[in-house]
Amino acid sequence: MNLHTRNSQRGQGTLEFALIIPIVLLVVFAVFEGARAIFVYQSVITASREAARFGSSVQNYLNCTAIRNEALRFSRPAQTTASDIRIYYLISGDSLASVDNAYKNAKACGVWSGPVETEDRIVVEVTGYFDPARAMPLMSFPQMTFSSTTRRTILKEIELGWELQPGTNLASIFEAWLP
Repeated sequence: MNLHTRNSQRGQGTLEFALIIPIVLLVVFAVFEGARAIFVYQSVITASREAARFGSSVQNYLNCTAIRNEALRFSRPAQTTASDIRIYYLISGDSLASVDNAYKNAKACGVWSGPVETEDRIVVEVTGYFDPARAMPLMSFPQMTFSSTTRRTILKEIELGWELQPGTNLASIFEAWLP
């Protein structure tokens, strides 16, 4: 093999590398941005779910600030602000017979301070934002908006139909139910 052939083979390898590396980098970049988008989307879902869970407890159901702070705590990657969190209540009874009526009669958190009954629902809507390719100022991609709504039933008290007497052995009750 002569010197000319070796040099042309090296040049061919360099050219192939130069043609392939932008495609490989683009694929790697797309994978990272896709993973970041999924992470932001998941943080919005988690924020909505955790705020609704927190707000469905009897101690916290009217504490709008604490519910909103719980949502903000989980939605930091999504650039969520307090104005991106909407909290309201669906009151049980006739208003829940139709979904349309339920949302027309929804009570906003902070405005409504009425008593909560068993089967009332808290609804938390969280909106978050994702800016793709923030690290690449040469490329301009539109901002993506993610939103999640979670509804949780507030269980104030549940009547089981029987009362336990002090000192009752729960194991014996459950053993009687088992075959």
